[in-house]
Amino acid sequence: MSDAALPVVVYGAGGHAKVVCDVLLCAGRVVLGLIDDDVKRHGTTVLGLPVLGASSWLDPAKHAVALAIGDNAVRGKVYEACVARGLAIVTAVHPRAVVARSATLGAGTVVMALAVVNPDAVVGRGVIVNSAAVVEHDVLVGDFAHLSPNAAMGGAARLGARAHLGIGASVLPGVTVGDDAIVGGGAVVARDVPSSVVAYGVPARARRDR
Repeated sequence: MSDAALPVVVYGAGGHAKVVCDVLLCAGRVVLGLIDDDVKRHGTTVLGLPVLGASSWLDPAKHAVALAIGDNAVRGKVYEACVARGLAIVTAVHPRAVVARSATLGAGTVVMALAVVNPDAVVGRGVIVNSAAVVEHDVLVGDFAHLSPNAAMGGAARLGARAHLGIGASVLPGVTVGDDAIVGGGAVVARDVPSSVVAYGVPARARRDR
């Protein structure tokens, strides 16, 4: 069964889940509630939606899953566990986002309000394209990466798997940020950033290993 025919359960019940739930509801999806592996959240609500239990509550025949976990590495592990159980993974786009017809979005990616994904961009699985972020033409975004609000990637730039661009960070055209790297808020990435480092500043420089 297509995930579009299944009601959605949101995996994760923290602050990020509020935004994911809102994207889904604005996009017209039926959201049953949320699940979370933290038992302290069971029985609470998020935006009036119930936190139903832990991941064992899910039934692949009855539910599709939207990912609402902010930590990139954890989100990747949860994605793989859900796929292994046969669960359909929802890709969600806010109706006020702009996604070009020739762009590609991987399963489990969420594109939030006012974000732009331009022609021939390829966005991997489980990516967060946060509010008002820009993914320009021919950009490649790796699996489970995160572009924070107002982050921007110039044409043909690269963002590695599980990498994180901070709020308002910019990657100039053709520049690469490596896997698992963190780029601080407001940074301007004018030269390639290696994998697994923390970089910040204008221009951004690798300051320490992650």
